[in-house]
Amino acid sequence: MSFLFKRKPRREENNIAVIGAPTNVNHDIHVTVSVDGILTGLPSSWMRQIGTQITKDEQKENPLVVKQVLQYYNYSIKKNIQDGQEYKHIITEDDIHEESKQIDLYTQSKDAHKSSDSALSSEESSLENGSEEDRDINRTTLPARPPRKVDGSNLVKTKNLAQSIENLALADDIEFRTKSDLANDEFLRRYSEVSDKDYLQQIRNICNPGNPYDYYERSNKDLGSGASGTVFAATDRKSGQLVAIKDIDMTKQHKKDLLLSEIKIMKNFKHKNLVNFLDAFVVYDDHLWVVMELLDGGPLTDVVTETVMKEGQIAAVCYEVLQAIDYLHQRGTIHRDIKSDNVLLGMDGTVKVTDFGFCANVVGNEQRDTMVGTPYWMAPEVVTRQKYGKKVDIWSLGIMIVEMLDGEPPYLREPPLRALYLITVNGRPKITRWDSLSPRLQSFIDLCLQVDVDKRATAEELLNHEFLECRMELRTLTPLIRAAKKMLHKT
Repeated sequence: MSFLFKRKPRREENNIAVIGAPTNVNHDIHVTVSVDGILTGLPSSWMRQIGTQITKDEQKENPLVVKQVLQYYNYSIKKNIQDGQEYKHIITEDDIHEESKQIDLYTQSKDAHKSSDSALSSEESSLENGSEEDRDINRTTLPARPPRKVDGSNLVKTKNLAQSIENLALADDIEFRTKSDLANDEFLRRYSEVSDKDYLQQIRNICNPGNPYDYYERSNKDLGSGASGTVFAATDRKSGQLVAIKDIDMTKQHKKDLLLSEIKIMKNFKHKNLVNFLDAFVVYDDHLWVVMELLDGGPLTDVVTETVMKEGQIAAVCYEVLQAIDYLHQRGTIHRDIKSDNVLLGMDGTVKVTDFGFCANVVGNEQRDTMVGTPYWMAPEVVTRQKYGKKVDIWSLGIMIVEMLDGEPPYLREPPLRALYLITVNGRPKITRWDSLSPRLQSFIDLCLQVDVDKRATAEELLNHEFLECRMELRTLTPLIRAAKKMLHKT
């Protein structure tokens, strides 16, 4: 330690301090447009992402939108990498406000400038290569939907890039660490261990103390896997009901207090149109098994891509989904990812919403979710942060109706970054079959896809809309489900 107290060499009195001009200065917020239409003032790595996705004319015409899109996009990618081991938390409007603050701070952080090159180009999140089977038998007049799986190689590039950013930030920190810092780290580590034990005990106290194998018979069918855990099918030994069990490795969860609170919340969330929480067990001392309902009809996505739905069937699905949304909204919860993938069907036509809280990704679609919420269903205010709240779910419902009409959401064939730009600039998308829709359905869609949030309807208001009066019985969905399963070879 003696080197810390060495006498500094005497400074020569005649030396004159020379102050150099600042270098590598970035004004993150002050975005300008040059004569040739190039944006300046953003991190250089962000500028390289624009590539051919946003033209110079578009940059010049909508510089603020381009900045907002890049800011949100990069923050979401970074957050996805950081929270890759976490489950999806229940979202409230307070969480939205906090996220908005974090996005603003991110623009000015060193993480926004770390990358010397950008792998997040127009190739990122491009759809998987290879020919697609011609499986659209009934929907002959509509374009085939691209494969729904994200190109894994490009996703790896994205994750590697973000990880390298984190490593660089960590290296910068290490240079200035002292022995006292390391002592503090040791204290925090010990404190964290105590907290973890406390949380684990509290989680045990609210979980079923029994052996899950006494209640459920595990099948060999895996439903999916991802960073936050694996999901497998099982059968309730008493009722014969099919269930999905999500295995969460609690050692990989950094926010165990949220995990604890959400178990308490989900135990009280019961609704006929939600994939309901059924039970929870602590197994192997550090794994949480969350038991949820399992529907055997698959996601609504299969039906909308492989069959043509009548307006009465669309109304039936909307009515059921709206009841789930209204239930969540009344309890201060925002779903934030309403889309056909997250609407599951029973073979009897039952409709249930999933993918909220730790019930996320029951069908293993985690690889598709490379940002907070899926961009193609995203409301414009998510990017602009203007009056961002519960009504984002209503916009997403409107986009899901477009799915049920056209087989895919608008801009699906565009890369996510450009899709975000088009959603933010264009607002309400064009609907291919608009002129052939009934006035009641047109009115319903109008209320869902209002760019002005104040003019957009609430879930409660839409439940009383006349379009839902023409809804068909849910059992009419069964032939569509069977046809989709047959065409997708899922029978």
